[in-house]
Amino acid sequence: MKKQLITLMALVAIPALSFAQTAAEVIDKNIAALGGADKLAAVKTLQYDQSMNIMGMDMSAKSAVIVGQSYRNDISVMGQQITQAIDGDKGWTINPMQGGSTSPQALPEDQVKIMKGNTSVMGADLYTAKDKKYPVELVGKEKQGEKDVFNLKVTRPEGVANYYVDATTYQLNSMKTMVNAQGQSGEVSVKYSGYKTLDGLTVPTALELNSPAMPGPVTMTLSNMVFNSKIDPTIFAMPK
Repeated sequence: MKKQLITLMALVAIPALSFAQTAAEVIDKNIAALGGADKLAAVKTLQYDQSMNIMGMDMSAKSAVIVGQSYRNDISVMGQQITQAIDGDKGWTINPMQGGSTSPQALPEDQVKIMKGNTSVMGADLYTAKDKKYPVELVGKEKQGEKDVFNLKVTRPEGVANYYVDATTYQLNSMKTMVNAQGQSGEVSVKYSGYKTLDGLTVPTALELNSPAMPGPVTMTLSNMVFNSKIDPTIFAMPK
């Protein structure tokens, strides 16, 4: 009876182990498709421009990133500039379109946690998950449109997210997550496309964002992307 029990446990454990190894393999192939762990680790800063459209309204933005630490986004819309920034575990915003104030306001902790995801190289979330040793589960293989994708569930400090990796190219196809901010919760999803190779890294340059905070999908095109340029760290500090 004891031998039978041990055999049964082994039969149960083997598929589970195989499943975990497959999740690791998907992540490793995604990292390779981006350009490799060494090239990703070498990126310390990132700057890029954004062209955005939401329900026919055009906006532009400039973003600056110190990888893993700081993020700043300056959006130009209707002759006004909206700034959002985080530095470590603190964040702030200036939004004259909300009440006309040009004074910086501290961002709530839950919003800072959400924005922390913007401190990674675009499309390299699974590299970050492996580097930070976040728990990852392979949910399975499914369809997104005409593509076969692997569904990976990642438990991050800011919450659980599902990443969908193209089963052919191993590039990130989309992601979704539930966010809680300012007392409200909802699902945010991002679709990635327009992959281009720059300095040995292949990253998405077109995104479609869906969020309950937005009246419709936001399409974004990234351009003028530069890795490892010098960035003054004081631009992330909240003005006094």
